[in-house]
Amino acid sequence: MPVRKVLGILALVLGVAALCWFGAKHHAKRIEQTVADGANGAVAASVHGLKTSVAGRDIEVSGLADSNAERKRILETLDIVQGRRVVRDKMKVLESVVPYTFSAVKTDKGVTVSGHVPTEAARAGIAVILDRDASSLKLASGAPGGWTMVAQDGLSALAKLNKGKLTMSDKSLTLSGEATTPRRGGGAGRTQGRAARYMVDTSLTYLDDGKPAAFELVYSASDGASASGKLPAGLTTHEIASALGLDWVSGEPTNSVSGDSGPSLGIMKKLGSWLPEFETLKLAFGGDNDFGLTGSASPGADVELLETGLSKDLGDTVAVSVEAAADLPPDGTSRKNVATGETEVMTAGYWLPQMDFVASRDQCSDKANALLSKRDVNFVTGSARLDARSLQVINAMTALVMKCVQSGDLRVEVGGHTDSQGDSDFNMDLSQKRADAVADALKKRGIPADAITAAGYGDTEPLADNDTEEGRAANRRVTLAFTQ
Repeated sequence: MPVRKVLGILALVLGVAALCWFGAKHHAKRIEQTVADGANGAVAASVHGLKTSVAGRDIEVSGLADSNAERKRILETLDIVQGRRVVRDKMKVLESVVPYTFSAVKTDKGVTVSGHVPTEAARAGIAVILDRDASSLKLASGAPGGWTMVAQDGLSALAKLNKGKLTMSDKSLTLSGEATTPRRGGGAGRTQGRAARYMVDTSLTYLDDGKPAAFELVYSASDGASASGKLPAGLTTHEIASALGLDWVSGEPTNSVSGDSGPSLGIMKKLGSWLPEFETLKLAFGGDNDFGLTGSASPGADVELLETGLSKDLGDTVAVSVEAAADLPPDGTSRKNVATGETEVMTAGYWLPQMDFVASRDQCSDKANALLSKRDVNFVTGSARLDARSLQVINAMTALVMKCVQSGDLRVEVGGHTDSQGDSDFNMDLSQKRADAVADALKKRGIPADAITAAGYGDTEPLADNDTEEGRAANRRVTLAFTQ
């Protein structure tokens, strides 16, 4: 046979062999890919992400199976993969625990967790909420349905508390601790827990009931002041006492965790200077700067002027109502006035301060000058009407004059004086009317009419220069002059 023909036949044989080899090789790769796709599909829904590897038509599965049931299901699925030959099981089964427990404790140092976690994804979610790693949790199977959702919701609720503890055991969840307000701790752990049919039990205490500040301040000239209710944040009974000018304020009010104490303190500071004019007062605060003040004036006070003056001083945010004192004790009753610190005796229906000195003309004059240098007798501008704050000085003048008249057998002249502003005749008339008004007030309090006279001096006896406001203020005065 010719060589060329032999070579041709040989080439044909080799070509056919190569074609067969290529076809077989290509078919094997397609089978291997088919087996790999089936294996990957079989483990795609595994809890912990099982892995498969395929060599030819042989499958190896490895990783962590959540339970024996999952392991069995995976193997059964791999057994029916098209084209597979051998399945090699390299899986490990995760420990299952009963009961399935988890707990978290929050203190001022942060949140610590212990117990179990069903997946690494759940651990990562818990770490995000904690803002720290959750490596202390043990990976274990057996968690009831919805566990991750409920645990994360419970941790979020725990984070809102000042301190507390979250405990989960199978399908029971307990949250206890301290919250600032019911709103802050409200609904803790309930939303997701109940949605997943967990038994949810919350036991919380609150620093604040969540209601706005609302309090009452009650004052009595005999008994002092007490506070009740809920004060704005930071306000204390010590601060209230200081604002009112008192030694102490009784009561055990609570405090809101919010609110501004400034408006309340500002009102109390203004109110403090008015306390000597009152028998009783009640300041009620209902929130949103809504204040109401009711009071009974000390006997002898001008109720109309007192209400008007107090309303103007305290401002529009305070509704003021003043009435005359009622149910006064019998004459001779004594008390210590909390606002003034003076011992007072009920005399002819008025509270007069107790005077203890030897009554002589010189002593009475000195005492009168000392009294009137510290306490002015003031009038409504341009009139002889005693102003709202004249009660205490009139009562003190009465006690002084009564001591001098009864013990010293003296008489007294009430003098009225003005500055030089305006018409001299008008000033003379006004000074007489003012002297008469003071004399009449003293007579009402028990000074015998035959022991007292009143004289108006107008601007004829100035003490200081009428060219300055300070001088004119010094010249507008009431005097007491004693004679045998």
